Amino acid sequence: MKGKKNDLQRIKVISMTNKDKTFKNIYRIFILLFLIFAILFLFFYYHYNINKNIYFYFDKYETDIYNDIKEKLLKTKCSIMWGNQREFINGVIRKYRPKKILEVGVYHGGSSIIILNAIKDIKNSHLYSIDTKISKNIGFCVNEYFPYLANKWTLFKGNIAVKYIEKIGNNIDLAFIDTSHFEPGEILDFLMILPFLKEEAIVVFHDIDYQITHSKGKDSRYEWAPYIIFNLIRGKKFLPSGKGILNKDIGAIKLEKNQKRFIHDYCRALGGQWEYFPPEKHIKNTINYFRKYYDKECLTILRESIDFNRQFVKDNPKESFHSKLIKKRSNQGLINQTNNTY
Repeated sequence: MKGKKNDLQRIKVISMTNKDKTFKNIYRIFILLFLIFAILFLFFYYHYNINKNIYFYFDKYETDIYNDIKEKLLKTKCSIMWGNQREFINGVIRKYRPKKILEVGVYHGGSSIIILNAIKDIKNSHLYSIDTKISKNIGFCVNEYFPYLANKWTLFKGNIAVKYIEKIGNNIDLAFIDTSHFEPGEILDFLMILPFLKEEAIVVFHDIDYQITHSKGKDSRYEWAPYIIFNLIRGKKFLPSGKGILNKDIGAIKLEKNQKRFIHDYCRALGGQWEYFPPEKHIKNTINYFRKYYDKECLTILRESIDFNRQFVKDNPKESFHSKLIKKRSNQGLINQTNNTY
C-alpha cells in the first residue's frame, strides 16, 4: 500500500511539474509575443509620425478657399510667393482654424491677404500684423484690393515686435514670420514672440531654404536665419508637397509642449556673426524684453552677442554685405532703404 501511495505521489509531483513547465512555456511565449508586438507598434508609430506626419502636405487642403481670391491676387502682383506656398498657408489655417494670428513682416500685404481670406468664415478669428517699416506702402494691398477682408485685421508698423506684442496679448494660436532672412533676423523675431504663443501653437516660416532656392544669386548665401531657426525649433514639421525637401522655401511647426525646455538652444542661435546690426533703440528694447521674459542665461547670451557684433562692426567699418544689399534692392524698388527688413 505504501508503495502505491508513493507512486501516486510521484505521479502527482510529475504532473504538477509538467503543468508548471507548460505554464512557464505559455508565459514565456506570451512575453515574447508581447515584446514582438511592442517592437512592431513602436516601429510603425515612429515611422508614421516621423516619416508621414512631419511632411503633411497642407497645400492640398481646402484650396477652394484660396481659389476665391487667386485670380485677382495674381493680377495685383501683391504676393511674391510661389503658388504652392500660398496654398500651404491657406491649408494650415483651414486645418487648424486659429482664432488669434500674428504676422511678423508684412511688405505690401500679400501674405496678409491670404491669411485674411482663409479666416473670413472663422468666427472670432483675427490677424495682427507687425512691420518695422513706417512706409504707407506697408500692407497697402489689403485696403486697396481686398478692403472687404480688412475688418479682421490690425496693423502695427514702425517698430519691432517687442513694442507691440504685449498689446496683442497671450494665447497666439498661429504665427507667420517672414522678415530679413539675415542673422539675427527670424531667430530674434521668434524669441520676441515665443512667450506669447499658446501651448502647441503653429509657427510658419517663409524662405526657410532661401540659400538653396535662390542659389544662382550671390545675395542668398548670407540669408540663413529662417533655415537655422526652423530646423532648431522642437515640434512637428510640415512642408508643401512636391519632390525633395530642401526646395520648399516654406514650412510650419506645431510646437512641442513646454518649450521652456529648449529655450537656451534657441537663445544660443543668436551667438553667430550677424549680417546686420539693429538700431540701438531696438537693441535697448530687446534687452529690456529679454530681462522681463527670459532667464539670466538667455539675457547673457543676448548681451554677449550684441557686444561681439557691435565691436565687430566697429573693427570692420567697411560697409557690410547686408547694407550693400539693402541699397541694391532699394534701387530696384524692392525695399525701403531706411529699414533693416524687407
